[in-house]
Amino acid sequence: MPEATHDEILAAINDFANKVEARFCGVDKRFDGSDKRLDGVDKKLESLDQRTGHVENQMVTKDYLDNKLADLRGGWVVAVRREDEKVDTLVNKLREEDSLSVASAQAVLEMKPLVRA
Repeated sequence: MPEATHDEILAAINDFANKVEARFCGVDKRFDGSDKRLDGVDKKLESLDQRTGHVENQMVTKDYLDNKLADLRGGWVVAVRREDEKVDTLVNKLREEDSLSVASAQAVLEMKPLVRA
């Protein structure tokens, strides 16, 4: 392979430097807004930023979810206890009318859906 001359090496370096300079100028245009080809990209990025901001505003926090789940559980406990009172009342009425044996009444009343504190 023939050796490159000093001038050929300098020409190759100069060519490479010019190409790098052209690429940097393109990057500069993208950031200073003078490249009109990027208007669509900028609009898409702006739209994406708006949509991301909307999603962030609509997201719930862990504390919010914890509070809502606690409220839901509280409502569920109240409903179950109310139904348990109805069953107790029904068993006692059936026992008073001798429609239910004492052993059966005790067995039903011992089945509590929730442990009371």
